Amino acid sequence: MDTSGNLPVSHQGSFYPVDLPCQDYHELNPDSHKDPASLHSDIKTFSHPSGAKVHVTQENIGRLMLFGDGGPPHSLLALHTPADETQVVALYLHGKWWPIYEVLMTSSKSRNGLLFVKSVMERVILFLLSQIIFGVLEKPLGESMYFSTPSALEYGKILWKDGEAVGFYTIKKKGSLCDGCTGQSYLLPVLDTVFVRTHWRRNGLALQMLQDFCTSMSKESVLGISCPISTSMYGVCKKYLETHKEQREHLYEVDAPGEWSQRRNVWLSIQLQHCPARRANSDESPHSTQAMARKLIDSKGKVLKGIPQVHTSAVKGIEANKP
Repeated sequence: MDTSGNLPVSHQGSFYPVDLPCQDYHELNPDSHKDPASLHSDIKTFSHPSGAKVHVTQENIGRLMLFGDGGPPHSLLALHTPADETQVVALYLHGKWWPIYEVLMTSSKSRNGLLFVKSVMERVILFLLSQIIFGVLEKPLGESMYFSTPSALEYGKILWKDGEAVGFYTIKKKGSLCDGCTGQSYLLPVLDTVFVRTHWRRNGLALQMLQDFCTSMSKESVLGISCPISTSMYGVCKKYLETHKEQREHLYEVDAPGEWSQRRNVWLSIQLQHCPARRANSDESPHSTQAMARKLIDSKGKVLKGIPQVHTSAVKGIEANKP
């Protein structure tokens, strides 16, 4: 079993990266000292969703930093299109190249529903969903909002359905640091990010994640959702609070760290129609704040084109307004 990561897919059955053993982040790139172009690959060419073919060559290989500034310096080898380094089509994991969408799959029947992010590979999947899938490959046209890079200790859950990672949400736990500069800590649990992949939207999955967050924090007297809340996420909150009246006095839109002066009751905002104006693509677009660059580094350490990302908390609810 220890060597299964180096076998061709045909010898691994239907195993995917998350199903294979990986105990340490250093195991993500055991061949990192080698010439990237010489790395083992059963497949010499991968396809971008646009149909473009990407060859496994040194020019098309870079490194993605797995965690944000101040986090552990772990990285992933990524295969990208020649014209745009942000358009990642495959990752080098377990000794071979894997298409992005296969990295998001599992053969384990027990991996179903909302599950805590615990293992190394689950953190890789959380990174892919927030930075590559939402940030690039499934980003709506004209969208300029991005998620911040999850930290190495990010508290969150991945939503698994029919053998795929189809969404996730993350939480800022009560007492956790707001950032690495101020020393302030969150005064209440805060739902920080929510995302549902394009194909799985309009199925009530964001509503399911909001309910899971509220239920799992049932002992708390007040709960927060990071400001600003998107139009579509307000729709999810409205639907949830219409059927869970007991939560109306407990759910707030908050700025960090969550002092009472930084809280706005979500149900009251809905009743007073203080929600963001609806845009044409609001059911599919997140809402966010300031942006900065995430580094993509090539095999020689050169910093390539960055993918913008948020460095302040903001909930992005990607879901239609139906249960």
